[in-house]
Amino acid sequence: MANSSQKKIAHENTKTLLALRKGFIWVNAFYIFYRIIYRWSTFGFTLALGYLFTAGLTVFFYMQINAMGRPRYNSKGELADAGEDLSQEGLIQYAFDIIYVTWFVHVTSAFWSKMWWFYLAIPAYAGWKAWHLAVKPMLARGGIGAAAAAGDGAAAGGAGASGSADGTKSKRREKMEKRAEKGSQVRYR
Repeated sequence: MANSSQKKIAHENTKTLLALRKGFIWVNAFYIFYRIIYRWSTFGFTLALGYLFTAGLTVFFYMQINAMGRPRYNSKGELADAGEDLSQEGLIQYAFDIIYVTWFVHVTSAFWSKMWWFYLAIPAYAGWKAWHLAVKPMLARGGIGAAAAAGDGAAAGGAGASGSADGTKSKRREKMEKRAEKGSQVRYR
């Protein structure tokens, strides 16, 4: 027997998966009827390859999201597993973002073929996230070798436990150290 939060997650996941299914059908139907059938003379081999690749990519991500978020019921019809919460942050949201960017590209490229260049926003964003989450912090520490040579304390705290990379302490850190020097004193009012 599932509790109300699991039932709510199952209901939201079902609505989300249905909306994704409808969106996929509508976007692809629009692209096929308008771009491929109505404007057949402007539809070429490279556009066909791009469309097939990106449509396949959205199907792949939909199948992954569906496998993770689909609620499962037991033989009595009761909720056995609500699935993963599809509104959580992380890789699931990135898969949704790729699907939405693909839909945007399909709809807009039906009118103007140069909109396929907008698809480069996905690797550009991935590069930006990789820079800010992995490369930039590693460069700020002095690289992998410097962090390993400095020992566990500097590697765990970034620039060390006492301050920033240039050795200065923040005001908050200074206050905490002063309180630690005083010891644990009980104040009465």
